[in-house]
Amino acid sequence: MEVQSPSQLHTHNPTLNINKTNNQSLIVYVTRSYLKTHLRKRLVTSHKGQNGRVLVAGGSRLYFGSPLLVAVSAFRTGADLVYLLTPEYISKFIAPHYPDLIIWGYGGEYLNETALPLFDELHSKTDAMVIGNGLTKQPGVLKTASELIRRWDKPLVIDADCVQPNLKTNSKQLLYTPHMAEFSRLTGARTPENLKERIMLIEKTAKELSATLLLKGRPDIISDGDRLMFNNIHNPGMTVGGTGDTLAGIACALLSQKYSAFEAACMAAYINGVAGNLAKKKYGYSFIASDLMNEIPNVLKQFQ
Repeated sequence: MEVQSPSQLHTHNPTLNINKTNNQSLIVYVTRSYLKTHLRKRLVTSHKGQNGRVLVAGGSRLYFGSPLLVAVSAFRTGADLVYLLTPEYISKFIAPHYPDLIIWGYGGEYLNETALPLFDELHSKTDAMVIGNGLTKQPGVLKTASELIRRWDKPLVIDADCVQPNLKTNSKQLLYTPHMAEFSRLTGARTPENLKERIMLIEKTAKELSATLLLKGRPDIISDGDRLMFNNIHNPGMTVGGTGDTLAGIACALLSQKYSAFEAACMAAYINGVAGNLAKKKYGYSFIASDLMNEIPNVLKQFQ
């Protein structure tokens, strides 16, 4: 059958058949039932750290808020501990206002090699990392970020400025969360307008990278190269800056709780979308990413 355009995809449609080569591939939307099936209950005997320890590597002189949205969203998703590795230029300002975060600052205004010893120490203290938010794309920054990614061998979310081609990592649970322009940067090709062609490119890229891709859009398309799901829970207010950061924080928290990259991507897309819809219900299209972030617990309470 013909692929429907994104404007024809509705949340009440449970499945969509897409003709790929000579086979029929069944594509399923992320729904409430998916979370009910996959989200695990927290053990009453759990101890500090057992529910996830997250490392956020981000921030720069230009972007204070982006890594904070990531870090607090990870907390709101249920992570026990969240470490923020960021330049001292901003850490000294944000640390007094965010006592829940464990903030490690390195010298300078942008990511640089002085972060490496701290990063190596944080490796043993954390279960999953998200990197890229607010770093900027300066060559020196990207060089150091690439080195952090190369050294990392645990679950990993690569987002924002770090969505770059030719990255090397030892992570076996790797998740990229690009928007359209970042996906084009990753692949070196223009992101297709045609939905069927876009899906084929996402699947091909996921296989080549041995990763899960969550391409943000309408709809979100999630693939690990073999499995494929859509998320169409959004609203137009989520074009506001920072909603991608909240998504990355949610996904990394789930990775730190030992969900697979594919499971984390599917659930994060849904949780972020529902939180955005709750924020819209309160504030209309005047809500901001912080409002969405504060609705994450109200989404998760439905499954606890």
